[in-house]
Amino acid sequence: MKVSFKIGACRALATVFTFSLLSGIPLHATTVLYMPFEEQCSSAGLIVLATAAEQISNWDTGRNLIFTETRFQVEEALKGSAGSTVLTRHLGGRVGDIAQDIAGTPEFKIGRRYVLFLEPGPGGFYRVVGFHQGCYPVVSGKDGKARIAPRLAAEGAEPHLLGAGAADAAAGEQALSDFLARIRNYLKQSGR
Repeated sequence: MKVSFKIGACRALATVFTFSLLSGIPLHATTVLYMPFEEQCSSAGLIVLATAAEQISNWDTGRNLIFTETRFQVEEALKGSAGSTVLTRHLGGRVGDIAQDIAGTPEFKIGRRYVLFLEPGPGGFYRVVGFHQGCYPVVSGKDGKARIAPRLAAEGAEPHLLGAGAADAAAGEQALSDFLARIRNYLKQSGR
């Protein structure tokens, strides 16, 4: 009887100790509702095929938040009017030894091509529609041709999507030319 009491007391003490340690750790999550392709097209003021050319992360004026600005070299504008470059800005990034990772925000790799669904943001910057959902990395397929990466495999990320269409986001690779044609067809049919 004494043995089981000691084991039970130890378990209770361990549980209380563990809970007290974990309760002081802030836990954060980002919930992003699934945004169908058609909604991405209609919500975007600008849709471009572009290459990430330059990126810089900076603190806000109060040194509370890090913002990352990425300059893209525009190859083709499918919707809206774009100059030769487009600037995006999103929360998160790394300044020195400090990183702020915001779940659901896209991570751009310099030199990589993307199809971007963008909406105007403050300060002349653009934001990606639907957090990461309006960002489609272009990869080289097994055949060497440009393709859109599968959504859940892109960048090694596993976005957390809610909604009936979440399975659509996991669709396999498709040819870049087919994806661009799909965008053009939707915009033409919807009169946008």
